[in-house]
Amino acid sequence: MLFSMKVKRGIVERGGVMNRAKLMVAASGRNSDLRYAVKFSAPDEFVFIEIGGRREIVVSALEYDRARSEAAHGVKVRALSEFSGNDHLSVIMELAAEHGIKEFLVPSDFAIGLGDELRRRGLSVTPEGGLFFPEREYKVPVEADEVRRGIRVAEAGMRRAFQVLAESEIMNSGALYWAGMPLTSEILRTEIVLEFVRHNASADSTIVAGGLQSAQPHSEGYGQLYAGCPIVMDLFPRLNDSGYWGDLTRTVVKGKAPDTVRRAFDAVRFARDWAKRRLRVGVVPSEVHNFVTDYLAGAGFPTGCDNTGNYGFFHGLGHGLGLDIHEEPRVNSRNHEPLKGGEVVTVEPGVYYPQWGGIRLEDVVVIGEEESICLTEIETFLEI
Repeated sequence: MLFSMKVKRGIVERGGVMNRAKLMVAASGRNSDLRYAVKFSAPDEFVFIEIGGRREIVVSALEYDRARSEAAHGVKVRALSEFSGNDHLSVIMELAAEHGIKEFLVPSDFAIGLGDELRRRGLSVTPEGGLFFPEREYKVPVEADEVRRGIRVAEAGMRRAFQVLAESEIMNSGALYWAGMPLTSEILRTEIVLEFVRHNASADSTIVAGGLQSAQPHSEGYGQLYAGCPIVMDLFPRLNDSGYWGDLTRTVVKGKAPDTVRRAFDAVRFARDWAKRRLRVGVVPSEVHNFVTDYLAGAGFPTGCDNTGNYGFFHGLGHGLGLDIHEEPRVNSRNHEPLKGGEVVTVEPGVYYPQWGGIRLEDVVVIGEEESICLTEIETFLEI
């Protein structure tokens, strides 16, 4: 009797019988790991296994034909009607018996109840530490192109915002009016989102924060917009067809910017552009983040915390971008792992002070061997 053992993508194979497999039960329309694995988006949960590098999904009759035409090449699509049971537990048990699976590796957010039921039936269920598909951190060219498309949509929305602000009028009170009505964060956000829709993209929590609201990095913004105050616009549309995200931030002022705002803008722009040039293969993200923090402090914009809250540059310099809006790797003070190449990351320094507001500027780069490639094309300026 021949005996062989080999390890392939975390799956142990003995004599041709694999006893360990990856397992997910999720809706690929909402779960980026599953979307990545099968390249097929569905609103309802289905079963996925990977064993010996081979991937299978079990879907309902409602999704079967579409899955067969849209799922990635090499993914075996099976109908729920093939199985004697029609619930996830029964399907998984039948798959385990069919393939001789004794242990399932599952993502950290796997349903506890389902995991317990599988264990009660004699199977081992092990949550996978770290990334379920570590290769997601490094984008192949087609993925970088999808992010680029997402950024083009974000830029279309930003240009629409620039147009509306350029057309707006400044009232004696400093309030902005557009088309004869007060221009609010809500109205400007609606114009931006409508542009996303025209480009077959969707949006959630689009940020248009003016004045003192701009000092809160994730404030979506509300109410009247005014001249002479920073307006932070952070746009992150998701492409409806592929699920990849774009991400883009600009800060502008309608009319003349106060001196402090202009100095902050110049410092943040320099920090962003320096970091974009610095990030490449072999560079440690924490070192770039820490340099930016020190540079901004030296330019007169220190980071700290007092009785008014946080101020200065108190978030990460950037994050991975792909099928999630925030994914690995992180470009912050805690990531000491050198960049390896192929990562797609945002570069978004900012400074925030409750006395006058905030400035943030964001571009996206692909990490390269000698230099990084910037995917963002739209211009950077302060005053409109």
